Amino acid sequence: MADLAGIPKPIQPPYPTLAALRAAKQAVLPSAAGGKLLFWPLDGPTLETSGLAVMASPTNPDVRAPYYNATTGVWHPVSQLPISEPRVSSITVHVSELQYWEDNWEDMHCEHVAGDEGDDDGDAGGDECCGTARPVGKKDASVVVTGTGGVTEGGGGGGDFVTVHDYVMVVHPWLMGLRSDILGALGTLNGDDAPLPAETELMVSCNALDDLMMQTRAEWIRLTKKEPVAPPPGYSLRELMARNGRTNFGLFRQ
Repeated sequence: MADLAGIPKPIQPPYPTLAALRAAKQAVLPSAAGGKLLFWPLDGPTLETSGLAVMASPTNPDVRAPYYNATTGVWHPVSQLPISEPRVSSITVHVSELQYWEDNWEDMHCEHVAGDEGDDDGDAGGDECCGTARPVGKKDASVVVTGTGGVTEGGGGGGDFVTVHDYVMVVHPWLMGLRSDILGALGTLNGDDAPLPAETELMVSCNALDDLMMQTRAEWIRLTKKEPVAPPPGYSLRELMARNGRTNFGLFRQ
């Protein structure tokens, strides 16, 4: 919404959902003082042990403060800030790699089928190929984060905004429960028929708060610092996709 001068008006409580703003074709980004500063390893059974930290700036992961202070038992002040700009009352979160996993699996195996096993377009058929199972139903994984921030502004009643803490407290344990699937999806995305090793260090990229991307720690740091990527053969498919804003393995099929 804009005033007569064409200047967008700030959104006031009760706040809309992120989905409503998407439907209205309004951009929703991680907040400069909140979401953009998260250094978020996909590790640890609890948020306190996850290694989650707050960066000094969005491109400086080397300087950061712990999100949870184990000595004082206090969360970082950023925890109470809005996760997004503009503020929203709820966010339905998906994982990009899981949404495309089955499509990527089909693209990888489409030339391995013959006759009735594949359809007329060459898509892989059946529940298994090359000893790996089709990742059926993984794209539907989602979780809803409801806001609790700004009670004095919004007066409660379900119109409060999603804070950084609202978001990470719900999303981190949910992602940890999906970690094995995420490793499998990343393995397929890289052109392998096997998941990434269980000990792989993963990071959560929340540039799109409703459509998270998972990256290896080294890759995430490289992209966050905006460092140049080594030329082929140093490029991985994952890095190429991240650089070009793509997440579907099939987009690279000739």
